[in-house]
Amino acid sequence: MSYSNLSKKRKIVDECRVFNKEWSEMYFFTDIGVKAVCLICHETVAVFKEYNLKRHFQTKHASFGQNLSKQELQKKATDLEKSLKQQQTLFKKTLSSQSNATKASFILANKIAKQNKSFAEAEFIKDCMVDAVSVVCPEVKSKIEAISLSRRTIVRRIDAIAVNIQEQLLTASDSFQWFSIALDESTDIQDTAQLLIYIRGIG
Repeated sequence: MSYSNLSKKRKIVDECRVFNKEWSEMYFFTDIGVKAVCLICHETVAVFKEYNLKRHFQTKHASFGQNLSKQELQKKATDLEKSLKQQQTLFKKTLSSQSNATKASFILANKIAKQNKSFAEAEFIKDCMVDAVSVVCPEVKSKIEAISLSRRTIVRRIDAIAVNIQEQLLTASDSFQWFSIALDESTDIQDTAQLLIYIRGIG
């Protein structure tokens, strides 16, 4: 192994450090995943290296906790760490709730498109859902209200679904050795002609 490769390997190993719990009360940092997070300003440090944490603390929070005893500093660090974890838990729950609301919006948009219903009916469906949930399980009413079902949203959802289906078809067709295409005509609820294309392929 060449010197340059060995030096590079050592550098990578050095950066994969383990977070020292004592740094929490010394420099007010905690480890979140593979990063160290300042308990005071919530800035992150990518490498678990004491010099980096110490430099951050002395540069930005030098006067923090000067009048506190060692026990008080330890308690302060513990309290700040608990507060940070609570914020992260709340943030994750919010993201999960938003993701579920978006997924529900796509599901309903897909059903509306399949049944050739008016896009405006989505808001009526939402009103019905909110009223029903208010009686059956009012604790989840806010989650139903968070589902975006406006006409413009439904249009965007259906467009996104159409693009996704097209991409799936193009991906699948790349493996076809033999295929057949059949064309047909249908009409929607407004008696507008629609072209139907049926594709059957053998990979």
